[in-house]
Amino acid sequence: KIETDGDIRRIQLTKTGYVRKACRDACLYENGKHNTNARKGRKYHNLMKSMCLTVNEYLMAKRAFQGGFTHASAFHSGDVCFGVRSMDFTSSYPYVIVSEMFPFSTGEKINIRTMKSFRKYIQLYCCLFDVEFTHIVAKPNVPDHYISSSKCAGITINDTIDNGRVVMAEKIRTTVTEIDFQLIEQLYTFDDLRIGEFYIYRKNYLPHDFVGAVLDFYESKTTLKGIPEREDDYMRGKEHLNSCYGMMVTDIFREQNTVENGEWITTHEKTIEKTIEIYNNSSKRFLSYLWGVWVTAYARRNLWTGILALGDDYIYADTDSVKY
Repeated sequence: KIETDGDIRRIQLTKTGYVRKACRDACLYENGKHNTNARKGRKYHNLMKSMCLTVNEYLMAKRAFQGGFTHASAFHSGDVCFGVRSMDFTSSYPYVIVSEMFPFSTGEKINIRTMKSFRKYIQLYCCLFDVEFTHIVAKPNVPDHYISSSKCAGITINDTIDNGRVVMAEKIRTTVTEIDFQLIEQLYTFDDLRIGEFYIYRKNYLPHDFVGAVLDFYESKTTLKGIPEREDDYMRGKEHLNSCYGMMVTDIFREQNTVENGEWITTHEKTIEKTIEIYNNSSKRFLSYLWGVWVTAYARRNLWTGILALGDDYIYADTDSVKY
């Protein structure tokens, strides 16, 4: 790495660090060169300053964040299945990054008073909110179950859980995006819902410079695919492409783990309030934690179009693929 990077001080601590540096340079500097076109850096920094988080929003976003949907159909769980085929999305997360609209403002807290206004907001804005469902039941013709019980409060032993997914519950509370809510409404029936804390964000496509960096990684990956002598470069390009999503959801308030007298001690270097303040004001910030939360929400919605289309033939799903 000293030979390729030019200096031991330039070696990144993690593989994602190289992707983070390439994307940051594309967003903040001209042709990746520091100290050139400072106006570009100021413009991007001002954009980031317009997308700040409160501590409460960050905690809600952490509750709403889920990874890929990975589960077996309740209709086929435990079966040995023959004649199975598989289909997947090519670069599911990068596709979402370059094609969908994301939170593009500081959040505005809204008091929801009517279902009409609630419907209007989830149609026009990116929304992050707490919700409580009463007597929620999965629709009988749906081949899998979307809601993760680990993301819910209020689960009781009388509720029906399908290997970690909610089939039926008397009352649950969870935190969702508007994408999640629209899917839940499509897949479940419920007698009542109550909306708790509710934030809206103007939506827009991600910054041109960042999208350009993602597309550059994608081009490198696809042009090298299938060339035996470039297999290592292809895998490296694929990993870099996937890291474009991963660095979005790097936890802002990270734990520090140490061992003292044989015991694990978990601490934080700063308070959560100070950590969020530093995050909001950082001149090097070029991403929003919320973008990563919405990336996986959009990808789950896309995956479920396949699950629903396959119906009874659906067997299993994993993040970007379906077995049928």
